[in-house]
Amino acid sequence: MREYIISSVDDGVQLVGEVEGTSWARANRIEVDQFNWHRDGPKPSLTARILYDDETLYLHFHVEDHRISSQVTELNGPTYLDSSVELFADPNPNEDSRYFNFEANCCGYFKLAWQEEDWQERDIGRDLVSMRVAEQIRVETSVEGSTREPRDDDTGWWLAAAIPFSVLRSLTGVDVGPTPGTVWRGNMYRSGVSSDEQKATWNPMPTEEPAYHSPEYFGRFRFD
Repeated sequence: MREYIISSVDDGVQLVGEVEGTSWARANRIEVDQFNWHRDGPKPSLTARILYDDETLYLHFHVEDHRISSQVTELNGPTYLDSSVELFADPNPNEDSRYFNFEANCCGYFKLAWQEEDWQERDIGRDLVSMRVAEQIRVETSVEGSTREPRDDDTGWWLAAAIPFSVLRSLTGVDVGPTPGTVWRGNMYRSGVSSDEQKATWNPMPTEEPAYHSPEYFGRFRFD
């Protein structure tokens, strides 16, 4: 099981693509490099970083993408169909198996859900963030416009997000407010690629087919 140390900051975080010379340089690098269903073809890279302060969780992604595509423009839409990245996290792993997922496409539209998988029914019970609460989340991305069609010169994109812990508390009903030593369980994913072979995870997921909603394969996020 992989473990990632989430570093703390106390002077704010800019939602920019640059790492050097910014707060993102303090963050450990995550390699989303487990191509669990790969047989042949390219393995596009995805690197991520996470920071936090007393009030906010910050996410940063750099995505290699030679077919940047995005059509979803509504809150909580099927952004996984677009060029997208995902964070799944269980902030209360010692109490229950529920987890939230933040799923954002390259144009900055996102879904934020609190959910639990019903193993008997193979179904997911899900609560979605409201428009009013979602307005508190900030997202910046290198892709301009509300939608995006692939181009011949596509090479990649970046996305940065700031998710207040108050938003997560409102959605989950859990006292989400990590302190040094707090451990969450979670995983990070690459979605919206040309085939399952190009889908990637941070923590290994030894399933026959892609099954991102598998908390038993979550790694550890430890807050520094």
